[in-house]
Amino acid sequence: MVKKLILDTDPGIDDALALIAALRCQEAEVLGVSVVAGNLPLDTVSANASALLALLGSTARVYPGASGPLYGKLRDASDIHGPGGLGGWRLEPDSSRIAGCHAAEFMARTAAAFPGQVTLVTLGPLTNLALALEHHPREMRQLAAVIIMGGALRVPGNVTPTAEFNIWADADAAQLVLNSGLDLTMVGLDVTQNMKLEPEDISSLAGGDAAAQGAAQMIEYIVRSEGEYPLHDPLAFTAAVLPELFVFETVPVTIETRGSLCRGQTIADYSGQGSPGKVKVAREAAYSDCRDFLMNLWLNTPDK
Repeated sequence: MVKKLILDTDPGIDDALALIAALRCQEAEVLGVSVVAGNLPLDTVSANASALLALLGSTARVYPGASGPLYGKLRDASDIHGPGGLGGWRLEPDSSRIAGCHAAEFMARTAAAFPGQVTLVTLGPLTNLALALEHHPREMRQLAAVIIMGGALRVPGNVTPTAEFNIWADADAAQLVLNSGLDLTMVGLDVTQNMKLEPEDISSLAGGDAAAQGAAQMIEYIVRSEGEYPLHDPLAFTAAVLPELFVFETVPVTIETRGSLCRGQTIADYSGQGSPGKVKVAREAAYSDCRDFLMNLWLNTPDK
């Protein structure tokens, strides 16, 4: 069954990898791409998303949203993602694909147009979703589910010792989302940090079409600078369309929003005391199957 998806993203290297996979996936219908400042400023992520849609011939459009967190200033990760945000891979933006409708309004309109059918996959900070919940609560309740790439429950963070970047970048938005009552699934560092490619996978991508070659270039760039690079966002997208490849547990989760040392920390309440904010959390994944699924999409060779 084909799933209707909205991708809320901030491309960014692993966001771009997730977008390529989603736009080539026969199990997904991408209704639109909302963008949020996170890895990079809003203008940059909007341009990158439009360029990827143009390259892949998608009819979806880009819906720019928040240019910073609900409170405070944007602290991006441009130092990680390289020139232009795609590891030096240069694509021509297509401004005709960038819509005038705000991301939060687009989310609400789309959820209302397809009640109970749309899954929102968030690959960046949760600011756009928080704004949509604040301004369009009735429509947003018609989402089928939300898949969040974010959080670190039993493992260290990747931007501070306790916090994962997407949650840390707008902890207030994340806490609002966790208290929303939506059907939430969190795919965090507990599983995504284990999702990596082998050198032969990158070589295979380098021999593919333009999108596959771009994927290889982005992965090579970040492996050179970081030593390795877990495929965080592609794994979250995989969880949206193939949840059977994951093991989940349901647990109350809260966000530390004010701590000077632990801001952005995701805290699971395993005490059984009935805290609010229950979330389905990915605990394990069939990484080999996920790798095969993603490689087939990046190479544009879906399983027969």
